[in-house]
Amino acid sequence: MPFPSSTPVNSPLLSLLPRHLHRESDAFITARRTSKFDVISAWTALLTATSPKEILTNPRLLSARAEINEEVERQTHTAPKFSKDGKIAVFRIHSAAQVHPVIATRWAGHLKSSKLEIILVANSGYLPGMVNFSCRIARCARKRDPPVDIISSLKAVADLDTTDLVQRLGESFARGHKEASGGIIPEKEFEELMALMKVGEKADPAEEGEKKTKVKTVEKSPQKNTLSNYFGKKG
Repeated sequence: MPFPSSTPVNSPLLSLLPRHLHRESDAFITARRTSKFDVISAWTALLTATSPKEILTNPRLLSARAEINEEVERQTHTAPKFSKDGKIAVFRIHSAAQVHPVIATRWAGHLKSSKLEIILVANSGYLPGMVNFSCRIARCARKRDPPVDIISSLKAVADLDTTDLVQRLGESFARGHKEASGGIIPEKEFEELMALMKVGEKADPAEEGEKKTKVKTVEKSPQKNTLSNYFGKKG
């Protein structure tokens, strides 16, 4: 169930808001991302609000935002595995909340390597029997030449298959646009896709020395982070 378009209803109010209040209000409307998928509370708050304060103090939206923040923090510490060529970092989570796009965006700004191009966060807990995944271009790859195209990259992987995987992936595979894509595919097909990417396989010896990945602190903290100590934390 998609979230209703808010443009006709809310654009007069939003056009009068300072940018920071606009961002805050939008964050609260993401109550629809919770495991309860509470679209009606978010939509009702948007329809009835006469000022941003009413949205920012709505009890149900406050509770939903706290739930999402807690779940994002818990799932963010999942360790990634990389495709054999080092171009795709895969984070696998299991959450009833729609946090995979948020985590993909977060890690896109913090994970670095000379080869990394795409962050892929796969959520096997959002829909039974399905994997919802979100992809973002890693910030370190945004100025690559030629430019990274997520949709083309995902389809190129699927095309490596010699059977009927492309057809089985269907129209919900590699949706969106070249910089922010994703999809919803059955678990079996997702595992086949991961096998084609050779996720978790070591790079060839000649390439191993080039694959050096650094992580900056995701949350503001005076403590320095490395892959080993960051993902060793328990959320």
